[in-house]
Amino acid sequence: MEKSQLYLKIKSFILKQRIALIGCLVLLALIILLGILAGGTNKRVMQAQKDMVVLAENIRKQYTKKPDYWGLSTQSIIQNGIVPKSMLRNDKLFSPIAKETLVGADVDGNMVMPGTRSFYIIYKGLSKKNCVDMASYPMSEQNKLGLLSVTIVNEQNEVVFQWGGEYSLPIDKASAAKICHNNNIILWNFE
Repeated sequence: MEKSQLYLKIKSFILKQRIALIGCLVLLALIILLGILAGGTNKRVMQAQKDMVVLAENIRKQYTKKPDYWGLSTQSIIQNGIVPKSMLRNDKLFSPIAKETLVGADVDGNMVMPGTRSFYIIYKGLSKKNCVDMASYPMSEQNKLGLLSVTIVNEQNEVVFQWGGEYSLPIDKASAAKICHNNNIILWNFE
């Protein structure tokens, strides 16, 4: 068979089957796009998680020689310059995934009182996807050592994940997806 005959047969096949071929290409493109969108944690969540870990380490270093976290608050960490630069915007804590980010003794970021040996880093206003991704993001073994609990709060739930508890740390995506809804708050409790 000559090259020109082979070329004519291929051209004829493509012309006859062009709708099916276009459909296959569109389907393949959609599958690839969905895989990209559904797969993995987004970069903003990765940055928020990285910032949180650095912030927790900075706070621990600042309070190493003190008996507790007395006086710790969002304002005190900003004033003491221990906030990662990527988290500071207009003298407020910033997160690429949360409407509000706080540090303190409770969900409102109140100042830590004398004798308190742990603190919270709080992310408010998280979408369901960002809540699931943030809560289930894998932490290094070193960072897990200082983590006491993770609490997810929304209109439907308030669930505390602890080491060896009914809701156990680390949080997997399936567990987070059952608890996270709209407008979530995540409280990371560190010692």
